[in-house]
Amino acid sequence: MAPARTRPVVVRQRAKGPIDPAFGMKLRQVRDARGLTQQQLAGSDFTKGFISLVETGRTRVSLRAAEILANRLGLSVSDLMTPKESASAARVELTLAQIERHLADQRPQEALHALDEIERVARSGFRPRWLRLRARALSRLGRPRDAVPALDEAIRALRAGQDRAALARALFELAKVHADLDEQAEALNLALQVEALINDRAIVDRSLELQVLAFLAGILVNLGDLSAADLRTERARALAEDVTDLRTVADLYYNLAVTRQEQGDGEGALAYARRSLQSFEQLEDRPAIASTWNTLAWIYMKRTQHGRAAEALTRAEREARDAHYGAVLPWIVQTRAELALSRGDFARSVELAEESIASPDASPRCRALSSLVRAKALARTRATTEEVMRAFDGAALALRPFGRRQEARAQQSKFDALSARRRLREANAAARRALELLRPSSG
Repeated sequence: MAPARTRPVVVRQRAKGPIDPAFGMKLRQVRDARGLTQQQLAGSDFTKGFISLVETGRTRVSLRAAEILANRLGLSVSDLMTPKESASAARVELTLAQIERHLADQRPQEALHALDEIERVARSGFRPRWLRLRARALSRLGRPRDAVPALDEAIRALRAGQDRAALARALFELAKVHADLDEQAEALNLALQVEALINDRAIVDRSLELQVLAFLAGILVNLGDLSAADLRTERARALAEDVTDLRTVADLYYNLAVTRQEQGDGEGALAYARRSLQSFEQLEDRPAIASTWNTLAWIYMKRTQHGRAAEALTRAEREARDAHYGAVLPWIVQTRAELALSRGDFARSVELAEESIASPDASPRCRALSSLVRAKALARTRATTEEVMRAFDGAALALRPFGRRQEARAQQSKFDALSARRRLREANAAARRALELLRPSSG
């Protein structure tokens, strides 16, 4: 059976009373700043013609329509419907929209610089939004730990106010930061709060709901609750058929590919990765295409399909270079290092891992994970046990900022390596440390 298709809602509204053109002017200004077309803003809820009528002040909008449009633009309804604002407030609004565009274009350093320039003038009603954007920029610069205080402050301010939709978005952003830090329990708690706000209709945004469900599925898999993860996955898959936001669907399939691989479902992982790739190709998003080819290579490598993994990596590198997307190249080199390790070419694996670590485009997380690949490969060479132990200790230290679970991975790998070398006392110490890290914290 073919999936259900969602037709655009043809909105026919007859104006009642005078029309204030300020709403339409602000709608167009924010839409332009975010780089959206009228059709993209309309989505499946409206027609392009209706958006044109609103922006040119030829029709009114209901509160429900305003809520949908505000959610799509990442604003509160009150922000969008404010009839008048000062010239300085308008400039701040425009600058914040431009900063969001910097972030969408993978230019977090420019975004952070622009945020610093408007910090003083954004202290009043724009403060929570300024904080959220700052946290997003810091996360994309590989500084998720620095993003936490900004989001904490934004959430406190939003809890004190009445904007529950913005609160839901800020909570979700903080959940993703904790996930980046591999703090799974905290990420789960925050995402469940967002899910409750969505279920309570504090925010009506199907794209956000889809993102939250996919995120929850991934976290629950990491925590071992596969039944709860499958429940969210099925809900996300059903919702994906009714969401016209192709990017959100592409991201969903990408996340599900990684999740299925972590579950040991190689076939499912491969299917979702291919669907994600098709979606990103429709979007003509070259950086995302490069990242997805790298993920496909990783999945093939896990399935010991070494030839296909190598072909996927060649495609990933070509796409990344054509798109001038240097940030993914160290990850591709890291996957090559893992592939060499899987093939038994340990010296080459060490060489590639060191190349990834030394890359100026490598993120801290990429360097940390590459250091673990290097240690595992080094353990299979003729390196001394002392050299191997130093390599694993360095990897564990590098992974520490990304959470206890990641550091535990390094200790578990150290245990395997030292056990193979018959250094049982040191191996047992690594095992004890791994168990300690995996034990739920009392706090």
